[in-house]
Amino acid sequence: MNRIYATLVLFSTFCIACPAHADLKELYTSSYVCRDQEGNPRWEATAKIRHKQGDVYNIIETAKGRYFGFDGEISWVAEMDFEETEDTVRPLKMKRSFFDKHGKLIMFFEQDFSFDDNVVTCMHEDLIKNTSKKKKFKFTKDIINRLLLGVYVKKFIDEGQVSKSIQLVSPEPGFYNLEIRIVNAEEIKINGQNVNAYKLCLDPQLGLLSFVKVFLPKAYAWHSAEPPFEWLKYEGVENSVNSPEVKIVKQE
Repeated sequence: MNRIYATLVLFSTFCIACPAHADLKELYTSSYVCRDQEGNPRWEATAKIRHKQGDVYNIIETAKGRYFGFDGEISWVAEMDFEETEDTVRPLKMKRSFFDKHGKLIMFFEQDFSFDDNVVTCMHEDLIKNTSKKKKFKFTKDIINRLLLGVYVKKFIDEGQVSKSIQLVSPEPGFYNLEIRIVNAEEIKINGQNVNAYKLCLDPQLGLLSFVKVFLPKAYAWHSAEPPFEWLKYEGVENSVNSPEVKIVKQE
């Protein structure tokens, strides 16, 4: 088994088993809860990651609760394939679907990553408003989305890196430059246990527009300071620059 997936925990991957992928080798399962800044629960999730073939892996996610941009309680399911290379991981294709409290599909979006021309194509369908969006973004650095963030940072630490500029594609759809850097090592409490962790900053990089960074708050993630550098906690915006700041914590 590849070392990066031995005991993998994802930051934004909330999964359940899918019959269509029952033949895939399961590598890791995790769960976590999202709360607002006052500590009130917003949603809960579980995650599975499985080996598909060669260096390609599959994420299936599911979650239920309250989520920015929707009225009332909803659920969502996402699936993404990604590839591990020698020194990083990169997304291949992702689809995420949202359902109302009755289980009716109300929105979905897709992201298709082409590394032949370094273009990500984003499709966004709102079935309630009957609107559709399609955007393409040219990436020039490592590219990730929310589903891949925890996996990417784990590999980043495992490779001994302390700072790196990357690009993020978000649900709006949007496209942002980020710097990931290790801030320090500190002891944090997770589920009543003290754990030594690396604190990482996810800092928006806006170039000449840096004066508006006040509107794009930094996010922070904590990973175990010991191999396999598993994800422990996240604090930052929920899904896009306009969404509320939340805290997402790994559960036992």
